[in-house]
Amino acid sequence: MQKKMFIVLIVCLTALIGMSASAQDDVRTIYDAGLFAYQDGDYEAAEQNAKRTLELDSENPLYHHLMGKIYLKTEKYDDAEYHLNLVRIKNPNLPDFLYDWAFLKYKQKKYDESADLFTEVVKKNPSDALAHYHAGMSLYETKRYSKALNYLLKSAEMSSVIQTNASYYAGVCYWYTGNIKNAVEKFTFVKDHADTEELKANALNWLQTAETEQPKKAVRPYSFYLKLGYQHDDNVMLEPDEPLSTGAASDESDSAFEAFFSGSYNFINGENLVVGAGYSHYQTLHQDLNEYDLTGSMGNLYAEYRFQPFTFALRYLPSFFWVDFEKYLERHQFRPELTWQVNDVFSTKFSYTYSVYDYFKELDENRDGNVNEFGVDAYYNILSKSYLFGGLGYEKNSADADESYGGFNMKAGVSLELPWALNLLMTTKYYSRDYDDEDIQYKVKREDTKYFAGISLSRRIYQDWLKIQAEFDYTKNDSNLKDYEYDRKVTGLSFIAEY
Repeated sequence: MQKKMFIVLIVCLTALIGMSASAQDDVRTIYDAGLFAYQDGDYEAAEQNAKRTLELDSENPLYHHLMGKIYLKTEKYDDAEYHLNLVRIKNPNLPDFLYDWAFLKYKQKKYDESADLFTEVVKKNPSDALAHYHAGMSLYETKRYSKALNYLLKSAEMSSVIQTNASYYAGVCYWYTGNIKNAVEKFTFVKDHADTEELKANALNWLQTAETEQPKKAVRPYSFYLKLGYQHDDNVMLEPDEPLSTGAASDESDSAFEAFFSGSYNFINGENLVVGAGYSHYQTLHQDLNEYDLTGSMGNLYAEYRFQPFTFALRYLPSFFWVDFEKYLERHQFRPELTWQVNDVFSTKFSYTYSVYDYFKELDENRDGNVNEFGVDAYYNILSKSYLFGGLGYEKNSADADESYGGFNMKAGVSLELPWALNLLMTTKYYSRDYDDEDIQYKVKREDTKYFAGISLSRRIYQDWLKIQAEFDYTKNDSNLKDYEYDRKVTGLSFIAEY
């Protein structure tokens, strides 16, 4: 009896196994039909078959992957995310899943995520032209133009189908990274080979802009800046260069004419090497306090070498200042700088400045000496023409008597492009100075803290090179010696020409 029962059990199990295998064969047949319909572009039939496979086997990540691919094609991105996310959890190693997951993020405009995912796809499959293209486009959308270029150029080489599109966006990347020559080459290629009128028109627009504007700015070896204005100062003092200060303010207000000119010329104006010279002149003429009239004459000899993403510069800046047209100060500065373009929206600059000061007036001779200053500045683009900036520095002034000091300085600000062609600039600065020796008069070591806040609003008028600017500056100096404390407010209106 037991033997008969065992035989019956074996027969039942065999039948069940056969039925299960047959069911699996049926599901696989339905899946294949859905896959063939997807590949033929019949997404309605593909969806029906994919749904049927999931009704029969809802746990199989292969079937969820097919459904996710179908929803990607039909632009049902929320549904696609549901099914592809299940694949990501159950079996992310399925062929092509990583590409589809990255493409979903790209279509959802989550470009930071899609950039990381597509670069991973490229690493796993270096021959995938579309992965290169979408990696480049994701980086392009996040304004990481330098990195985007590598992927776009590679995809253009690998596939003639996407060559014109990839070349167009490579041209835009070249443009924004300052390589106008290569940008023009790419736009010219797209103009001649574009398979759509829209793409051809876009390339022509860039080429027209290149002909009328940017090349002049990119290749011209000279620059010019002129500022003419009138200002009211409620506490006049000498300030040839921040944070240089003659000490106590005048406690008198006055109005003054202000003029500043600066120009430079590049004797060598190469793509990687620039060598040139510049000159700047500063002048104030007060209405009543003529003894505070300041004249500044400043030279600039410079050399810059670019090796992307770095630029190294070396500058020598001799300066001469007169007060009431009598010799006041001679200053010589040597400044090496290193600028690092971290990415397309963020850059930072490291600098060291060695300065030598020589005062001509007998009362100021104890201020003769030298200054060592270290600084780091950072710039971050937040919109096409708007940016944040900040900086941190330390200076050590070595002079005679009680004029030696050390101190930190910080700055932060924002430049914003506003409607009606307005530009708003807001700046804050902080300086600290701790003097090394006791003040001769007060027998106490002097400690100063200076705060500065400035705001300006400008607008271009008539031509792009001419603008009008209104500005207001506030300075407060705190000190443990009362004679050195002051507040200062300066209001000005000026016209600026730059070319």
